[in-house]
Amino acid sequence: MNFPLYIYYELLIRLSEIESEIGHYVSANANEEVCILRTTNGTVKVPVNFLKRQSEDPNLINKEELIALSKDFRPNYE
Repeated sequence: MNFPLYIYYELLIRLSEIESEIGHYVSANANEEVCILRTTNGTVKVPVNFLKRQSEDPNLINKEELIALSKDFRPNYE
């Protein structure tokens, strides 16, 4: 599944408000179910349906969902 780059950037900006160590967008690798976002500081697994909602209407993603997603962040040093 291909998404415009700004979707990844916007989502990472929102996540960095919760987890300041996330870093900046480097690349994305997606299949039908999950997208691995690689940042300057690590990786985060994002369900494709999450990216679809970010694309269609970011307001559909609430703070609790962002907090849960930020917990999937894995720093490079782990």
